Amino acid sequence: MRNIFINGISAKSGGGKSILTNFLSLLAKNNDGRRYYVLVPKAAEYWCDAGENISILDLPRRYSKTALYPLVNRWVIPRLVRKHKCDLIFNLADVPMPANAKQIFLFDWSYAAFPESPVWQMMDLKSWVIRKAKLHYFKKYLQHVDLMIAQTPVMKERLESLYDLRDVEVVPNAVSLDNLGLEETRDFRLGDGLNLLYLTYYYPHKNLEVFLPLAREIKARKEQIRVITTIAPEQHPKAAQFLRDVKREGLDDVIHNIGPVSMKDVPSLFRQTDGLLMPTLLESFSGTYVEAMFHSKPIFTSDLPFATGVCQDAAYYFDPQDPREILEKILQSQRDPETRNRKIVAGKRVLGGLLTWEQAFDAYRHLFGKVFAETK
Repeated sequence: MRNIFINGISAKSGGGKSILTNFLSLLAKNNDGRRYYVLVPKAAEYWCDAGENISILDLPRRYSKTALYPLVNRWVIPRLVRKHKCDLIFNLADVPMPANAKQIFLFDWSYAAFPESPVWQMMDLKSWVIRKAKLHYFKKYLQHVDLMIAQTPVMKERLESLYDLRDVEVVPNAVSLDNLGLEETRDFRLGDGLNLLYLTYYYPHKNLEVFLPLAREIKARKEQIRVITTIAPEQHPKAAQFLRDVKREGLDDVIHNIGPVSMKDVPSLFRQTDGLLMPTLLESFSGTYVEAMFHSKPIFTSDLPFATGVCQDAAYYFDPQDPREILEKILQSQRDPETRNRKIVAGKRVLGGLLTWEQAFDAYRHLFGKVFAETK
């Protein structure tokens, strides 16, 4: 029997957690004769996924500190791989692992793919040091990766050109549309005018600060446009500063922050807004684009490879650091409803081409078999 180690220690939220939970859910229903040892961030959230072919593992809390990550990745986790005699590692972390086993690495840490991004100059010193250290270890341990999985062709090209990689396969990020059509659960009372949503947690690369000059421009031109944000001040020191600046400048009639929104309320929120406004500087793949396409909302986003690679002809693109260009693209969509509708239809085509979780699950397991076959 083959033993496979899944490193999901970093899958605490967002896309990483979604991949891990969906993979385990399908794995519990499809016993392929292999034994899986799965390292998770919080075992209590995953006990239900344990089964005859799945063992859930976690680490003592003393290893959870960020400063200890290099030690944990270099010594602690490889020791678990050896203990359970695993032949293959399926790594969902941000950094490869130096271990004596074949390794498939699922790449979704966009900082490593875009070292030239302006976000590197925008983050605070602590964040910069942490990410630079992580990038150092990413490069150092790439030699231990036998096969890299990218989520888009753009990411595949970036990885191949930046790191001279050869074994890179594309498995598009899967989507689940089941929860996107839920019934109305909450009235957000957004008011009249054009309400554009940025559904996000606060991170420096999300570029929310561009909304300040954008709001000033909207007010100066007396446009009936509101930007709906979903952040909380405790998410980051700059989140608190951003919200203070909005209030201090009297921009809260344009920038309306409703705070974090639970998953069950997201469909309601999309139905009550008029488009997605996403001036992000860095992504690997964002499910928010998919949600906007599903709800037939126009997308306004950054003219950067990660966005154009996912949205194709389904979005209006702008320089994310130019508030006047952002506003002009929004007004352009209002003046030309025919083009706006064409982009919404294009979004439906993009949506139809995405993988289901079952298809992605089969693709991952096919690559497991490919690596095993190469070891014979």
